[in-house]
Amino acid sequence: MHTQVVPAAGPPDHELDALRAEVRTFLREQIDAGVFTPGVDTWLTRWNPDFTKALAARGWLGMTIPAEYGGQGRTFMERFVVTEELLAVGAPVAAQWVADRQAAPSLLTYGTEEQKQRFLPGIANGEISWAIGMSEPESGSDLASVRTKAVRVDGGWRITGTKLWTSGAHRADAFFALARSAPLDPAQRHAGLSQFIVLLDSPGVQIRPILSMSGDHHFNEVILDDVFVPDELVLGRIGEGWKQVTSELAFERSGPERFMSTFPVLAAMAEEIREGLQPADARIGALVARTFGLHHMSRAVSEALGRGDDAELGASVVKVLGTKTEGDIADLVEELAGEPAAGGEYFAELVRAGVMQRPGFTLRGGTSEILRGVIARGLGMR
Repeated sequence: MHTQVVPAAGPPDHELDALRAEVRTFLREQIDAGVFTPGVDTWLTRWNPDFTKALAARGWLGMTIPAEYGGQGRTFMERFVVTEELLAVGAPVAAQWVADRQAAPSLLTYGTEEQKQRFLPGIANGEISWAIGMSEPESGSDLASVRTKAVRVDGGWRITGTKLWTSGAHRADAFFALARSAPLDPAQRHAGLSQFIVLLDSPGVQIRPILSMSGDHHFNEVILDDVFVPDELVLGRIGEGWKQVTSELAFERSGPERFMSTFPVLAAMAEEIREGLQPADARIGALVARTFGLHHMSRAVSEALGRGDDAELGASVVKVLGTKTEGDIADLVEELAGEPAAGGEYFAELVRAGVMQRPGFTLRGGTSEILRGVIARGLGMR
């Protein structure tokens, strides 16, 4: 039986063209006014709460959150258009990224009414930032092997463990911590996992910086030392953490950020070639074509998520192909630009940033090796 790897995409919705043009105009005005300088991988590296609140004021944050929770009640495809335009220019969106992309859909699906009322309006207003509490030392993408423990106590749970590579935790307000709430059963490794909303200013939370090669601070180690989480901050149902996490990962793995982290580098190289500052190379055209194909694949997954369909397989495919493409962009532009990069200072900085961020592309959100296994399983090959 044939398995469709990526959901079928619907016809282009030209009614979205006006929204796309509106976002482009706004971003050009912001750049011209010096509000931000376009960069690389900015959904991870550029934290600008003021810009995030400016987006919220335009109605471009919390777009898929229903109006009763402070959101815009708009479609996944409208959000997709705004997201793509923000990434295309390398806007500073890290302060809102995880909250809007991941936390909000999970709260809407699994959260209690109290949790929705408590957190969603702040996410939609750009006032609450979120991080991801999944990866651990010696665990990586094998989430079933997490060692963080949740122990039942009066009125809630005590959580002890360490989360690693937690982007933005030093600035975020909360994260979903995946923890083992029941002893590991080797025959059912995915059982006994639960998710908890951990407020990152809670007693027992210690956040240690992990500096990148450039000396920048995006990643963190988060140590949870007997942190108390009340029952009202349990996300979903105890013991169903694995099901919840896999649905959450579909949002994390399928978005345009999985192939557009280095798009500003590609666009800058194309402009350098147009101006005669760099030699033309057919491989640039090939990367543009790959990016165009990934745009359609990511759009198809967003449509599926908007319908409430299971998109885990398609999201994994977008993630594997997308991170390979954005890494290839960084590698090729570095090769063509030379060392030091020919061209202006801004172009050289984009090339440098692309190279520095490149090692993390195939790791975050699940390593390519793990995701190929997910795809193989989805195709019935294992």
